[in-house]
Amino acid sequence: MMCGWGKLTLSLGLLLAMAGEVAPQPCPAQCSCSGSTVDCHGLALRGVPRNIPRNTERLDLNGNNITRITKTDFAGLRHLRVL
Repeated sequence: MMCGWGKLTLSLGLLLAMAGEVAPQPCPAQCSCSGSTVDCHGLALRGVPRNIPRNTERLDLNGNNITRITKTDFAGLRHLRVL
């Protein structure tokens, strides 16, 4: 049987764990994000935007002026399926 502090500690721990899993990541400036889709089309971007959420599955960069792509632009995007 748990005492009051034990229940409180367990509850706080579960709340923090759940919050960490569902905490939204910031969307790149100028782009719009919905679920696992990041839409950056038609923004006249010259480079791949920074701060793409790690859970991104679809990234639309169509209609931009991207002239340079570096090896780190898509680093950490393990769920990316459609570019």
